[in-house]
Amino acid sequence: MSPTSLLVVEDESIVAMDIKHRAEGLGYRVVGIAASGEDAIKLAREEKPDLVLMDIVLKGEMDGIEAAEVIREEMNIPVVYLTAYSDEKTLSRAKLTGPFGYIIKPFEDRELHSAIEVALYKHKMDSKLRESEERYRALLESSPDPIILLDSSSRIVFVNRAVEKLTGLKRERLKGKKLSVLEKRGLISESALKGILDLFNSEHEVFEIEFTDHMGVRHFFEIHSTRIETTSEKNLLQIIGHDITGRVEAERRREELIRERSKAELYGFVVSAVPVFASSIPPQLRNAIIKNFADRFEKNLKPNFQRTMKKLGVLDDIMARRESLSVFDAYIKWLSGFLRNLGIETELRGEKPRYILEFRTFPWINEARQNPIFSLIFRAMLMRSFTWTGIKGSVIQTSSLRSRDENLTFEFHLV
Repeated sequence: MSPTSLLVVEDESIVAMDIKHRAEGLGYRVVGIAASGEDAIKLAREEKPDLVLMDIVLKGEMDGIEAAEVIREEMNIPVVYLTAYSDEKTLSRAKLTGPFGYIIKPFEDRELHSAIEVALYKHKMDSKLRESEERYRALLESSPDPIILLDSSSRIVFVNRAVEKLTGLKRERLKGKKLSVLEKRGLISESALKGILDLFNSEHEVFEIEFTDHMGVRHFFEIHSTRIETTSEKNLLQIIGHDITGRVEAERRREELIRERSKAELYGFVVSAVPVFASSIPPQLRNAIIKNFADRFEKNLKPNFQRTMKKLGVLDDIMARRESLSVFDAYIKWLSGFLRNLGIETELRGEKPRYILEFRTFPWINEARQNPIFSLIFRAMLMRSFTWTGIKGSVIQTSSLRSRDENLTFEFHLV
């Protein structure tokens, strides 16, 4: 293994030769001596030394600090400053060039040896870190998932090519901008923006957002976040969006099929039950039929209800039996959505403790005016689903549908 090569930059020839002999006595190989900043750069390009010992004050137009900056940026060679000047102004200026150490003249051999070895080790570690960051950046660039790095002020530090493709904006236009630029351009919603920014104040989370690209195509992304640090940036938030559009659309098609099947099953159940209500069968048996329907309704729909309550942030309140208007509001939102899937539009009126829910559209209105089975079935649905909320109160049917101008209505009485 060849010895470590050094370049000595010193404009005092006697001092330069002394440093050369002392360095060689410590086992290093001196590949050259430069007396000016210009010569130092020239020799560094030619000899490619492992390290440069650079005097700060040099004769000529370029001093050691200027020469060190060129050598660092162009050749990535570590520099250790040799100087008799330790004033704050000189050191502050020297720091900007990223030196790997200082040796204050006069110095002992052990100081020279320590400074060189520490500088070489630091440069080796820095090179490995830089290589790691370059590999990481290459991975970010090649990822098909959009990746954004944000600083603590939510300003964009980095975006990969996938983000450029989705937004139609070059990274030069995005870098330094607040993430809200995506919301202002209509690419994400205000709630999606808030959800992402909230990640700065929470642990790692995964959630879904909707994104409309610059061509107007809608996508769905699963958002993952990680806090990272680089040598130049601290407290960065990495946002990765995994495209789940295919999965979401497949799930929606599945839900649509389930809704259609539910409509068919409901209508089939109603039609099959009509003869029962048209006959002289005892009321107890009719009640048993309705209860059987309510039990099947709960088995099939309660899991969906609980998932929706979780998304709306009230499931914990329901499980803990903490009553609140937010629970009731979430329940009405779920119920309206469920009924809408059956072709029923509803309107809620009133305030606590009495609310009126009116069925504004009803696909079976004519049949419902002729047979009570329809009203009983929907009363069973509302009464059973209301119990899932844990809210104290009751549900009452307030319309008999006898009048042609009358809609099906129910009242919620909250305690």
